[in-house]
Amino acid sequence: MALWHSAKIAAERIPVRARGVQTGMPRTLNHILYEMRHAAEKNQALDAPVQVHGWIASMRKQKTRNFMELSDGTLGGSMTLQAMLVGDAEGLAPGVAVRLHGRMRPGRGTKKDQSIEMHVDTYTVLAPNDLATYPLAHLMNRSDRGDPAHFAAAEIVRRESHWKPRTARYGAVSRTRSRMESAMGAWFEENDYVKVHPPVITSSDCEGGGEIFRVVAEADAGKQATPHDLSAFWSHHSAFLSVSTQLHLEAFALGLSRVWALTPVFRAEGSSTNRHLAEFWMCEAELCWIPQGTDGLSAVMDCVEGVIKAAVYSAVGRDSSIPRHRQRAEEDMQLLLDAPHPEQVLAGQAALDTAWPRITYTDAVRILGMHHHTVDSSDRFEIEPVWGDALRSEHERWLADRAGTPVFVTDYPAKGKPFYMRENAQRVRLTDGLAPGHEHEERETVACFDLLVPHVGEIAGGSLREEREEVLAQRMRAQNVAQNDTRLSWYKEDLRRYGGAPHGGFGLGVERLLSWITHTENVRDIVAFPRVKGPLRY
Repeated sequence: MALWHSAKIAAERIPVRARGVQTGMPRTLNHILYEMRHAAEKNQALDAPVQVHGWIASMRKQKTRNFMELSDGTLGGSMTLQAMLVGDAEGLAPGVAVRLHGRMRPGRGTKKDQSIEMHVDTYTVLAPNDLATYPLAHLMNRSDRGDPAHFAAAEIVRRESHWKPRTARYGAVSRTRSRMESAMGAWFEENDYVKVHPPVITSSDCEGGGEIFRVVAEADAGKQATPHDLSAFWSHHSAFLSVSTQLHLEAFALGLSRVWALTPVFRAEGSSTNRHLAEFWMCEAELCWIPQGTDGLSAVMDCVEGVIKAAVYSAVGRDSSIPRHRQRAEEDMQLLLDAPHPEQVLAGQAALDTAWPRITYTDAVRILGMHHHTVDSSDRFEIEPVWGDALRSEHERWLADRAGTPVFVTDYPAKGKPFYMRENAQRVRLTDGLAPGHEHEERETVACFDLLVPHVGEIAGGSLREEREEVLAQRMRAQNVAQNDTRLSWYKEDLRRYGGAPHGGFGLGVERLLSWITHTENVRDIVAFPRVKGPLRY
């Protein structure tokens, strides 16, 4: 008790600091350089002692002077601190972790990151780097980009993921993702959504696609390979990694009205495209009290559009009240988009000032069919679009590229869609050309949507949820879902029978959104340690 009392007294003696000021932590290069640039703009003297930490990004040694570029991962884009050391530079080389003591002075360079430079008085090597064997040595020399060795180093980063966080581009991607997720959370908070934490281990396959990973305890792994034996830890019930948190989010929403979650999800699909991962992150949301029908679906799409536009605003720092954060965001996007004015690029790409177009699946098939049948054979789609078939990636990208902005496609055929999607009251009459051989037939559709964006394709999907117990049970029987299984009775019966208010929701792929915002062609380059089918090294 005496020890606890002493600790409590010591804690009470710690001075209360202003919000956001953490004086116990070393200041970052981003913070230091912003303060120095701000002082220089006001013609204030810069000759103040300063201590900095970081890694040497590049170095030039002359007879008596040594010029270094220093980075600590907090500066935007490819920005660095310029530092000059007179005299001996023993132990200093690219990749070395150092602590520098010195003074800031006006820089002599003409580039933006050369307006301030540090004159080093003393230094301490905190961690050495063997430059002769360092795999990224050629990536650190900006003048080597056409050299085969530079290309080889870039390939090493792809194969050996633990090097990826050290590259300038991935650093910019990571900082952009951090800003983006913060902005999405702020948007949800502003609109009265509650962030909840659904489980990652689940007893069901929400999407019904069968692309699931089974969770088995190590103690059960050596037993006879039957589901009964492999699930002893779970009292002989199957357990899977979640493919979506939607079913659990619906339970949350039917008590909290508006909820959202940001969680990893897992899908055991063998696709080796630049758009697929076995482990990725989903932003999912559910909201209650929306009307069933077109207006209700529009409300869910409004939510998707709002949260994505908030993410795009954050990418360029437009939403930040802290100047140095806005500046860092702009520098990151200049590197990622290779454009001097990234805000203008993203504003046009995301149509920030206009509502995104919304078309039905039926109209989309009609538009795609007209293109397919009126162009030269070399420009036709590989697979002809036919009503009732899923839109292929080539169809989705063509629609988004043609629109030039994100576009919602709504009201897909009921066949092939998950059981939880609400059926539309009106059927679609198939006109000529939509489904050869089935003209004038009527087909059921469901109140759902996909969001397609240029160059990427589908990044989000959502629907109104079927709140009528008897209709939901009928759809589950039709799709052979949980016929003789009680695992979903809580969802099918309890949530519907006891105050199951009208509701809807969506799921947004975070990595796909980020790849679109940052102009990254391969989604695997968005993730430090991508999980895809094949050997798992990390």
